[in-house]
Order: sequence, then C-alpha cells, then structure tokens
Amino acid sequence: MNSNLFHNIANVLTAILAVLVAVLLFTGCTGDFTTQLIVDCSGSSIDAKWLSIAIGIISALKLGLNVLRDGVGGLTKPQPPVEK
Repeated sequence: MNSNLFHNIANVLTAILAVLVAVLLFTGCTGDFTTQLIVDCSGSSIDAKWLSIAIGIISALKLGLNVLRDGVGGLTKPQPPVEK
C-alpha cells in the first residue's frame, strides 16, 4: 500500500466516523452504559453536533478535491517524488 492510498483510506474513514458521531449526537448523545463509558455532551462550550458535522464536511471536501485533481483512479496511484 502506498502513502497516497493510505491517505485516502484515512480520509474516507474520518468522514465515516464523523458522520457516525453526528448521528449519535442527533439522537440524543446522553447515555448510561453501566460502566465507565458515559456520554453526556452537555459540558462542552462548542456544540459537538456541529463540530462533528464540520469534521465530516472538511474530510469530504478534502477527498472530493483529491478526486477532482487526480480522478478516481488517482486515489490509489503512488504520488510522484517531491521536486527539490
């Protein structure tokens, strides 16, 4: 696996995780899991819903720009060497 492929897989996973967090937050973001894993989200000065949406949008934009720049096939091609 080359670094460009890994970079783009990471972009996709970041976007998916951000969307999943947003879904959890929109469905209440409370929780009482009877262990030490408790989610509340009320103590944050920034609304976590909008923060996770912003992360998802930024990740999707980054991936979209990569597709526009290199095409879908370019997402898995090794990057050329950096010119000095």
